[in-house]
Amino acid sequence: MALPTTEIRTREQVFVGGVWRDSAGGTPVEVRDPATLRPVGTAVLASAEDVDVAVDSAVATFESGTWRGRPAAERAAVLRRAADHLEGLGDLAVDLLTHELGCVRGFAAAAHVPNPIRHLRYYADLIEAGPAEQIREDGTWRSLVVREPVGVVGAITPWNGPLSSPVLKVAPALAAGCSVVLKPPPETPLTALLLADAMQVAGLPEGALSVLPATREVGEHLVRHPGVDKIAFTGSTAAGKRILGLCADRVARVTLELGGKSAAVVLDDADPDTVLDALLPMAMTVNGQLCIAQSRLLVPRHREAEFTDALWARLQALPVGDPFDPATRIGPLVSAAQRDRVRDYLDLAREEGARVLGGDVPDLPGWFVSPALLAGASNSMRAVREEIFGPVMALVAYDDVDSAVALANDSPYGLSGSVWSADSDRALAVASRIRTGMVSVNGAPQAFGTPFGGMKQSGLGREMGPEGLAAYQELKSIALGRAS
Repeated sequence: MALPTTEIRTREQVFVGGVWRDSAGGTPVEVRDPATLRPVGTAVLASAEDVDVAVDSAVATFESGTWRGRPAAERAAVLRRAADHLEGLGDLAVDLLTHELGCVRGFAAAAHVPNPIRHLRYYADLIEAGPAEQIREDGTWRSLVVREPVGVVGAITPWNGPLSSPVLKVAPALAAGCSVVLKPPPETPLTALLLADAMQVAGLPEGALSVLPATREVGEHLVRHPGVDKIAFTGSTAAGKRILGLCADRVARVTLELGGKSAAVVLDDADPDTVLDALLPMAMTVNGQLCIAQSRLLVPRHREAEFTDALWARLQALPVGDPFDPATRIGPLVSAAQRDRVRDYLDLAREEGARVLGGDVPDLPGWFVSPALLAGASNSMRAVREEIFGPVMALVAYDDVDSAVALANDSPYGLSGSVWSADSDRALAVASRIRTGMVSVNGAPQAFGTPFGGMKQSGLGREMGPEGLAAYQELKSIALGRAS
């Protein structure tokens, strides 16, 4: 597959305050395709000095009202024009994302690119339709409740959602009238910079957005910056805890979308083929590098052997290889470090007593690991409790429904999950007992516009839906006097 045009894969400057400029001490980085290890393009990883300039620009723009002072309809129009620009890129954006991340191209075309476009338009519609002010009366007194932008937002996003994660923060923040400094990761800088192009073309005023791919250290500098009013972060729970502590020092607002180790609870009347047809995409999307991956399969003990054999047969049949091949279902992991992490967890699982099926390194040039199953696993094993972020599933047996619910909830995480049964009402009753931010009955997808986020150590706050917009707004109450 040919590489996208040079213009979107060769970036020699940083995008600071809506302007492309030379970096103040940034580091050039070569992006390589994780499937072939061939060069994809180049970018510049921003420096702390670049962040300082970006935050200063964001603060000045916010205080002047250049963006937040515009009517909601004008802000909505900018978001829609940005969406139109991204949509107009077509295959260029899909191919670039696939080359950077290594996910199966079909998923990039079906979700990774169109979903962010849809979210831009969704928040344009929402801010235009929703009232920013509301009168409240108690019979005697009258007050005006106003929704205002939270201020300057520092957004930090991961590599497994190169465009979707940035848009889930940038779109509602800009819709609300905030100024944003976005820090994408070093692994997938080029796709994130497409958003910078889109907003510049759309006419976003200078200062309202910076897009600065950078290291974790520079990201921490952004978190610590006194000019940043809110941090919106997606990433590991360990990093989220660090960010939460830093934000607490100055009571900065924070939204955290963190890790997961989601359980798929299979009830005793579920059909294996029906379950696995729908479950495997929920577990193996982005080659298992997804926080909502259904990586723990909980099955009745008397059906453990049946489900083990069925699942292992399915995993063995998943084609591993070129993400651009329509037949491929499992592409490479994003980096050598991620591949080694997955392999280390498989070694740990063996030491802990699990029967590890698969998990081999294919004879391919990139960072591949074949799908793996941890059979005969226990929920107490680290490899079952900790987020692996790779094509690995663990199968754990339970004795009754109460123990299944207890196992599903016996996790520091609470991001996603599913319940499977021939009786949807029975599945719903079990789903209501699972402590997680999202749960699916028989693999049903979430309706667009529902909130996304987790309980426990899977995060704080919500993205998507009206809740995603509210996360970037503050409420102010203005006393007006006596009610008429």
